[in-house]
Amino acid sequence: MNDFYEFDEARYQRKSRIKGYIFVAIIFLLIGALGFYAISPYIMADNNQSGGQTTDNREPDNSGIAQLPGEEKDSEKDRDDNRVALGSSEDLYIDPSNPVADIAEKVEKAVVGITNKSEITISDFFFREWTQETEGYGSGIIISEEGYVLTNHHVIENAKQLFVIMHDGETVEAELIGSDPHSDIAVLKIDVPDLTVAKIGDSDKVRKGDFAIAIGNPLGHELAGSVNFGVISAPIRTLELDGRTMELIQTDAAINRGNSGGALVNMNGEVIGMNTLKFGGNLVEGLGFAIPSNVFVPIAQEIIETGKVTYPQKPWLGITIREITEALSKEYGYPVGVIVIDIQEDSAAEEAGIRPGDVILGMDGKDIETIDDLRAVLESHEVGDVIEIELWRRNTEFTLKVKLGGVDVVE
Repeated sequence: MNDFYEFDEARYQRKSRIKGYIFVAIIFLLIGALGFYAISPYIMADNNQSGGQTTDNREPDNSGIAQLPGEEKDSEKDRDDNRVALGSSEDLYIDPSNPVADIAEKVEKAVVGITNKSEITISDFFFREWTQETEGYGSGIIISEEGYVLTNHHVIENAKQLFVIMHDGETVEAELIGSDPHSDIAVLKIDVPDLTVAKIGDSDKVRKGDFAIAIGNPLGHELAGSVNFGVISAPIRTLELDGRTMELIQTDAAINRGNSGGALVNMNGEVIGMNTLKFGGNLVEGLGFAIPSNVFVPIAQEIIETGKVTYPQKPWLGITIREITEALSKEYGYPVGVIVIDIQEDSAAEEAGIRPGDVILGMDGKDIETIDDLRAVLESHEVGDVIEIELWRRNTEFTLKVKLGGVDVVE
């Protein structure tokens, strides 16, 4: 029996040692795997930096360097590199115990006053006329270190001279880079070092009920840098103003005359809108509106780059017209068609030689009897197309070739 137990004990010990070796090997294997996982990013980075070979089947460009994945064309890349950065990239640290005061202190230096010096013509009872210099006031927002200042078109409209009043009271002359009456956005430029640039936020993130601060110069520069606190009444309102459709942020933060072009700021100290207008009257209170930042940024960028804003265009002749029906034709002796009442200066019609009083009988080989007929022909063409127009003038019919102009299509 002793032999049996001694023999069994030895087998047991050998099995135990084998299990121990396997267990230890598994532990070391796990430790090695974890270690490799931890250092693998650094190994990959070293391989990339040391010129590890990759395969790119695309043809190289003229310089012999293959275009990398996702790389844009050189012209587009250069344009982006040369594009002026709008808005500060620095983080604003707002004191949560008194955020309004902290925001006002940090943002107000980026909000300036604007003086518009223009001339108006005055006439008296005896129709004698003379010109008189007048001044208008507004606000603006410094949006780049290069000195670009954002404001409203209606603030700088018809200006002979423009001046910017800095936060410290210094007055500097400003250059008008460009403006767009459709969006009511304009950009000026000043030559001042060490500017405080506004940080621009995302207006798409604005919610109804968010707190908002309006900063500007209400009623002139004597009240420069006024701060008004309120809420966002509606993130977006669609309004019809002077034939334009505008989508604006509504706020009850006080926006008065002179606040136009100033900043509407969120509680992070970011400009989310440019104050633009308010509704006034005895029955109205707390109805102010601002152009959203996501609207003014691309427009300001285009003005800085090109000096203007380009909209899609539709074909245009530049004429005021009226239909001549059968009845009018019999009464006045004109042929049935569309008569030209007036012609706009420098229009396609003027350049082609069309005159007021001409009757359009046909266009592009099609008879024209109504305004809808004329419109249908125009809509079938593109700006720049050359078409033939059949005209009647003082009992004579003739044909002119007209190169179609374009008129902006503003949504």
